[in-house]
Amino acid sequence: MERLDLLILAAFEPELAPLRAAAALGPGLAGRLSGRTVAARAVGIGMPSAAAGAATALAELGAGTVVLVGTCGAYRGAGLAIGDVIVANVVRVADVAAAEGRAEFPAPMVTSLPSDSRLRLELARSGARPAHVATTLGITVDDASAARVAQATGSQVEHLEAFGVATACAARGIPFAAVLGVANFVGSGAREEWRQHHRAAASAVAACVLRWLGAGAGERGAPP
Repeated sequence: MERLDLLILAAFEPELAPLRAAAALGPGLAGRLSGRTVAARAVGIGMPSAAAGAATALAELGAGTVVLVGTCGAYRGAGLAIGDVIVANVVRVADVAAAEGRAEFPAPMVTSLPSDSRLRLELARSGARPAHVATTLGITVDDASAARVAQATGSQVEHLEAFGVATACAARGIPFAAVLGVANFVGSGAREEWRQHHRAAASAVAACVLRWLGAGAGERGAPP
């Protein structure tokens, strides 16, 4: 396969299904869109699997740009609603114990990575709302803990894979962005809400990414 202009990644296959269903990339999730070579891959659920899966995909395929798609939970009070689509400003490692002062990240550890500013602006123009993303090891299912993590990290949404993928991209110097659909509010009702809304949220993300591609965004030499 020729070097990709764009690699679209997701935690698992259902979050890529809207791209296949829209006949955008076809059953093999690879092809040309708006004159660019594009492929999509699932990298695995959770931060460790996502980091390893993204690194493997980049080593095998190469890519000029990476966009992570998927669903996320919004922290209450963040001004987001189920069905909204966000683009990450920055992704941060988050931990309940650290948020409560019972654990600390060592100073040399990278705990925050920005998305590519150009991609972020282009995707915002295509309908995504900029937001800070917290990546936790597990789903936060306690309301008080969710509030502490949101306050400690300054994040509006929670997603299990974003920091892992961002780390793999940063290691190779590849521009990265994350586009996520809000499927639930973080806390005690998260799992049931996600089951109800994740398909619609993933479809909204796919629509945003396809608008971005259709507008000619991401092309080398294109005006910002």
